[in-house]
Amino acid sequence: MAVFFWVVIIVISGLAELHTNALAALFVGVGAGVAFVVALGGASFPIQALVWLVVTAVTMAFVRPLALKKLRAPAGDLSNPIHTTLTGQFGVVEDEVGDEIHPGRIKIRGESWRAVTEAGNNITVATPVVVTKAYGTTLWVEPREASRAE
Repeated sequence: MAVFFWVVIIVISGLAELHTNALAALFVGVGAGVAFVVALGGASFPIQALVWLVVTAVTMAFVRPLALKKLRAPAGDLSNPIHTTLTGQFGVVEDEVGDEIHPGRIKIRGESWRAVTEAGNNITVATPVVVTKAYGTTLWVEPREASRAE
């Protein structure tokens, strides 16, 4: 029965990690995997649980920070705009785009992005826009000039 318990923990941890991408549930699952192996060896459930807790704590404390450092790019200075591969790209407004207090959404390359504008007026739905800069994952857009529209 304990073997089944660890399999369930492993599956739930894997699914949770797919949805959070925080590299926390992953190490809970790793601990459960080691406890699963210990359970196959015939250890009692309290020993299995102790192994799970220790392996989870050790991997969270030592492996997770290293993995996060390797997998995540530095955010950079979010106080300054950056140019990205989306700078200069054209998109279409999905939800009305306003200033930083009233952001909207645009669609570029089939993906939905949070967007704001510096223009005094809001940009209405279905208006073609061009990306001028980015702050983090927020795109700054302006209406696309009619002469450039295709």
